[in-house]
Amino acid sequence: MVPKSKGGKETVATCETCESFIHKTWTHNELRDTFNSVETILSNENFQKFLKWRRKQPATVLFKSERGKFRDKNRFH
Repeated sequence: MVPKSKGGKETVATCETCESFIHKTWTHNELRDTFNSVETILSNENFQKFLKWRRKQPATVLFKSERGKFRDKNRFH
């Protein structure tokens, strides 16, 4: 689950809302170094809170997250 810009080859199917949250929350370096598996993402407390909220939303509704305020504007760092 390493971003392709960081040399990743594998992909995991996820909904657009979850993918948006993941990329809003962690930098590509954090995804490469720390949150590089489904298990580590699922075990994260913030992601658990997000999933709890998401499960209450209609399945047909998509949400797009804005870039996190602590994320670097250059997404390919």
